[in-house]
Amino acid sequence: MAFQDRSNALQALEAEFQSEKASSLRKLEMKLEETLRELSAVERQLRSHPTADRRARIARHQALRKEAEHQRWCFMVQREACGFVSHDDLDRYYPLPPSWRE
Repeated sequence: MAFQDRSNALQALEAEFQSEKASSLRKLEMKLEETLRELSAVERQLRSHPTADRRARIARHQALRKEAEHQRWCFMVQREACGFVSHDDLDRYYPLPPSWRE
């Protein structure tokens, strides 16, 4: 009977770990998506208003891109922790735009 109790406790703990990993993965994904949306908005501003606050917008774009790159890496690491070893979809679903230069 003690073995069964221990086995059930381990299964419950494993289920909780899996749930936490999935929750963390989703949070990272949402954060990455938000940063990519913000990055896209800055790009639209740079294209539609090429002279207004250009340096500040380029600096913002570079900072957001760097942040998105880091968030994408964190997302990839968490995917691996969840058992996803192929990251081909990341380039398709979460592409990083090229750096914006003056």
